[in-house]
Amino acid sequence: MQKIEITVSPDYVAKWTIVDAVRELLQNAIDAKTAGHDMHVIYHENTDELVIISEGAKLDIASLLLGSTSKANDTASIGQFGEGYKIATLVLLRNNKTITVENGLAKETWRPRFIKSRRFGCNVLGFFIERWPPFTPAKDSLVITVQGITNEEYDEQIVPSALMLMPGWNTLEVTEYGNIISIPGAVYVNGLFVKQHEPYDYGYNFKPQYLSLDRDRKLVSDFDLEWLASKMWSRSADTDKVLELIEKNAADTKYLASVNGNTALAIAAWEKFIKEYGKNAVPVTTQEELEKISSKYRPVIVHSGMYSLITSCGKYDPPDDEDEESLADKFLTWFKDYDCSHLLVSAGEDAFMKLVEEVRKLE
Repeated sequence: MQKIEITVSPDYVAKWTIVDAVRELLQNAIDAKTAGHDMHVIYHENTDELVIISEGAKLDIASLLLGSTSKANDTASIGQFGEGYKIATLVLLRNNKTITVENGLAKETWRPRFIKSRRFGCNVLGFFIERWPPFTPAKDSLVITVQGITNEEYDEQIVPSALMLMPGWNTLEVTEYGNIISIPGAVYVNGLFVKQHEPYDYGYNFKPQYLSLDRDRKLVSDFDLEWLASKMWSRSADTDKVLELIEKNAADTKYLASVNGNTALAIAAWEKFIKEYGKNAVPVTTQEELEKISSKYRPVIVHSGMYSLITSCGKYDPPDDEDEESLADKFLTWFKDYDCSHLLVSAGEDAFMKLVEEVRKLE
């Protein structure tokens, strides 16, 4: 039997929970699936065992080296730090769970546990690797079994952490950046829960190459979340739904006007605005802007996102800065500028004014 010590304290990542640890194991299986290996997750409620299977995958001894990873430059994978399953194992052991790794292609069984290190004089994580008896056929799978996962831990904590385990949700839109899903406010990356972003109207399962995460898979800025969601909706075929989100100033479409390359969406926004408020309607964003608009227009206050979208439309004609003088007023101005009153008798001036009023009625 081979023993390998991992020089990491049992107290490492002290804030990590069982859910964080299982998420790392699931993440490795998902990354393996991305690379072409089928995966299965099974929970045996009678024996409190969680089993994660990756068909055709194999662990090499070198993978036990902290920082060692084959996914450092793989943007389609979540795990790129070289710590994942080692730290997950440490956290599970710390929480009194038992882990067994059946490394079938290597014909080995790995049994990790904490051991007293002679070199450091304290407990460290150790992996005991048992070679299978000679002539034992290899198995085309990597099987990780975690014992001691209670029904409550599985149902209430682990299931919500992974879309593959959750019932009752739907994919509403599929985009190049990931999927829009029917779990309001939920943020997932490659199917694994990251955080709850309450301002969202919808949930999102982002592709890892578009959303950078820290080592704990939790830290991501609100700006990044809302910028990427806006990109998703800018590609949506459901124009009515997009415009509805923009009109209510939803966080999901907060930056859509900035990321939008969809001319048809801008045109649809303009046409909807004109249909609702009339051809002389003008979008503004503040009361101060409204008061500056010429009286011949109908200013309507809208959210900044809708304003940007409407005004980016090629059909939009911006209003004049000032009221344009009417033809009747032009006649009156001409009459006053050239002081024509002394050239006309009273009756003539009255006739001129009546003509001006008739012109005014025609305008």
